[in-house]
Amino acid sequence: GEAGFDACQQAVMTHGGFGYAKEYHVERYLREVIVPRIAPISPQLALSFIAERVLDLPKSY
Repeated sequence: GEAGFDACQQAVMTHGGFGYAKEYHVERYLREVIVPRIAPISPQLALSFIAERVLDLPKSY
């Protein structure tokens, strides 16, 4: 969520230009955490999907 994005953004800024290099995992983490932010769905719907598919919880909607 937001905490993951903030942490990844700070890590990329800490690494400077190397934060975008494929040799470091920071750029991959940033790519993975940014997808829910740009997806055309609400954060609640994304969390519901994760809860249903990953955690095998019942639908909340």
